[in-house]
Amino acid sequence: MLSLILLAIAAYTATNMDNLFVLLGFLTETGAQRRRVVVGQYAGSLILVAVALVLAALLTRLPPGYVGLLGFLPITVGLHKAWRRFGPGHARRNGSEDGDAHGHAHDNPLAARRAATLAAQSGSSSWTVAGIAISNGSDNIALYVPLYASHTAAQNALISLVFIVMIGLWCAGASWLVDHPLLGAPIRRYGSALLPLILLTIGVSVIVSNDTLPLVFGM
Repeated sequence: MLSLILLAIAAYTATNMDNLFVLLGFLTETGAQRRRVVVGQYAGSLILVAVALVLAALLTRLPPGYVGLLGFLPITVGLHKAWRRFGPGHARRNGSEDGDAHGHAHDNPLAARRAATLAAQSGSSSWTVAGIAISNGSDNIALYVPLYASHTAAQNALISLVFIVMIGLWCAGASWLVDHPLLGAPIRRYGSALLPLILLTIGVSVIVSNDTLPLVFGM
């Protein structure tokens, strides 16, 4: 049993190292609510586990080229976030929001609550976090399917339980890094700026690693 638990831990760690940096980026977004990030991460990861279980049960494999089409999702989200983060309206938008928030917060409690609500809404939704986790999960599927297919139902239940615990540890580890007294400040400052680049890199790697370009361009 211990060897199976260690195997499941290794499988999750090997397929989610890049996702740790994505979590850091989401957690450092302005106004990001950690509950939404955690819910999205759990939802996306559990969907991947469920898909792997079904595929293992059916002894089928997704065509690599079509799996790679999921890579366009993080590319689209990354371009959108890059435009919001570095686009021409970024400085003007931040300046006006900061000015309004600081100018009226002390005089009008309602305005302060409204500003806090708008800030919270600026973070990514749970659906966005879940979608990125799923789109970045082709390597998870490729590893989880043979892992599940080579074990019994009882063993697969234990593997899935380990995965669920690891998702929580991953979220806790990302939150700890963001709040670290020494590492937290630079991570909060540069994490959201790096998030678009991370998403674009993941999207391109998913497309390339699954030989999706010939499928898209008909080569």
